[in-house]
Amino acid sequence: MLNPEEELKRVSAKEALRKVMTLRRDELSGQERSKRSKQACKFASEVMNQFQFQSMMIYVPFRSELDSRPLVEWAWKQEIQVIVPRSLPQDRSMELYKLQAWNELIPGAYGIPEPDPLRSQKWNHPGPDIIWVPGLAFDRKGGRLGYGGGYYDRLSDRLSQGAQDNAQIGEPLWMGIGYEVQVLEHVPMEEHDRVLDGLVTELGHSATARPAAEG
Repeated sequence: MLNPEEELKRVSAKEALRKVMTLRRDELSGQERSKRSKQACKFASEVMNQFQFQSMMIYVPFRSELDSRPLVEWAWKQEIQVIVPRSLPQDRSMELYKLQAWNELIPGAYGIPEPDPLRSQKWNHPGPDIIWVPGLAFDRKGGRLGYGGGYYDRLSDRLSQGAQDNAQIGEPLWMGIGYEVQVLEHVPMEEHDRVLDGLVTELGHSATARPAAEG
């Protein structure tokens, strides 16, 4: 267990890395982000086809994040279930909703577009086949630097518990998705951090672990 001084250094280092990686992402022009996003979404659709997934959870892009909308629209055309999270700041958890149209979104707690509970259908089924995870930095070993809220880690714990309670429910495949400029040699991780199963960028896709359930 780290002492308070070591803990402060660790937190400060992570925050410094977040600032550096945010700037690196922000430096991409809008045109370049659009081009790279479309290519990454194409590779992401290949992953979906490879495993014949029928449902996916995905974020709605905010600020300079990789634009996930081409993948969402592709999934709608393929009649794949699209699930989008809604953040609950009171306990830093997520509610999941089925998204069927862009007009079902409203600004959420952090200004991020999220499902409107009055218009979107709540997702009460087992976890989606795959979860596309945003972040500020990734590495090729499943490492991810998030935004510091712990929302995805809590969701991972919840879905893992559900899979343990019901042996017929497999855990989703957890895949990072981002720009190649966000990929580092090593991302600092802690014990509670979810290790990703793979990563997609505009240069391709790779899986570092076999999915818990295919199809």
